[in-house]
Amino acid sequence: MDENNFIEPLTETETEDDVSNAEMPVGAREITSDYDPSDTDTRRYHAFRSGRYCIPNDEGEEIREKVQHDMMKELLDGRLFLAPIGDNPQKIIDLGTGFGQWTIEVGELFPGAHVTGIDLSPVQPRWVPPNVHFVIDDIEDDWVHDNDYDFAHIRFVNTVLKDNETLLRNVLQNLRPGGWIEIQDIVPRVLSDDGTVTPEHGVTKFYSLLDPILREHYGYNIFIVEQIPDMLRNLGFVNVQQRVYRVPLGEWARDRRLRIIGGFLREILLEFFNTMVSRPMVESGTPRPDVEEALRQATIDAHNKRIHAYMTIHFIFAQKPEI
Repeated sequence: MDENNFIEPLTETETEDDVSNAEMPVGAREITSDYDPSDTDTRRYHAFRSGRYCIPNDEGEEIREKVQHDMMKELLDGRLFLAPIGDNPQKIIDLGTGFGQWTIEVGELFPGAHVTGIDLSPVQPRWVPPNVHFVIDDIEDDWVHDNDYDFAHIRFVNTVLKDNETLLRNVLQNLRPGGWIEIQDIVPRVLSDDGTVTPEHGVTKFYSLLDPILREHYGYNIFIVEQIPDMLRNLGFVNVQQRVYRVPLGEWARDRRLRIIGGFLREILLEFFNTMVSRPMVESGTPRPDVEEALRQATIDAHNKRIHAYMTIHFIFAQKPEI
């Protein structure tokens, strides 16, 4: 399932009951997408570098990250990464680890490796494999924790950074010769192969409202992943490779596995929109009726199985030169 593969949709004669939410793992159904204005006051955010990162670190976000992690593993047939790092890496770092699911699982996969997760918030589990530890730090700061890593992993973080180039330069300097970096992120464009997605699609319009807010108030570029391959080459990385996966937005695909992945993506995305409503959009002064209507339309269109929308998730990996 990559950028060149057509996703076959359900036919009109196949009933929606046949592909209901009953197929979805429990974690995905626990996410809600109903906007509640009180979220502005009840969501919890990190205290370290307060205001630096506009996504909560509370239980709702933990559920969203868990579903996101499950989606990515389903997308990769159970794998955690694509970079050819070999069977015996000694030092691995996960930058922007969040609640630490990826870090813990890669530590279990490589029990002989020393695995470090870096994040602004101390929200990771207390009981972890003995080779795994977490550090509270801002990954955009100067590198102070360690060096000579075999593998650096960054997932769904680059779009909420102010300075990707500096971060990637720091990674290059702190990998061992021959070490690898892998970046996994989504390009927030809603596409279709059959014309069922139009510029009026609710998710597209929500991103159009959100993009300038994030650029102006936080310095984020939500389309930065498209620039990452050239950025890596310009910094001196070699063997830059990219895999692009088409992921259905919602449960409209005929293939059952793709329906599950599409349901994951829809719920992850709508919950992300809720978090954007809770802080960035409110703080920017966007009129509440505009926000409510944008979220309502995004939710409707994301659930419409007659709209064969998909988005692309990019896996970009590159190597530090051996010499």
